[in-house]
Amino acid sequence: MEDKRGLLAKIFIALMIFSALVGVWSVAFMISWPWDKTDEWKPEFRLVATCADNKICGLAYKDLADAKAKGLYTSLTPPEPAGDFEEEQNWLNWKTVKGIIEVKASSWHFQTTIRYQVENEVPILVEYQDIDVPRAFFYGVAAGLFSLLGLYLRKLRK
Repeated sequence: MEDKRGLLAKIFIALMIFSALVGVWSVAFMISWPWDKTDEWKPEFRLVATCADNKICGLAYKDLADAKAKGLYTSLTPPEPAGDFEEEQNWLNWKTVKGIIEVKASSWHFQTTIRYQVENEVPILVEYQDIDVPRAFFYGVAAGLFSLLGLYLRKLRK
């Protein structure tokens, strides 16, 4: 059966398929991004804590000692087992499973997920995942282009 669509219609369909492939590949790269198992904290990692007014707040690991001295937080354990809140430059959400707290800090250009335990009000890092979203998108564009090329080459073979 002959395709009687015009050139612009064919280009539009190819661009829509390419966009869908880029989205699927980008999400696949973000989901499969590797976890780093280490006990070494990066200073910018965000933790969820119970603030002095019994509300939830986010603190950078580098600011913990200073915040404790100023009395900005009462506990490094969140008051609820799961939740989320918006900070000035990013979004924090967390959940607690079997004593391990998983905190995800995300913005337009990064997504960092850390898993840690709190023992004697000291956070102990279990593992972290630091996704560079623009890099995952770039990989998604390359994989989408390669996939689209494969689809059209297969179509030409038939």
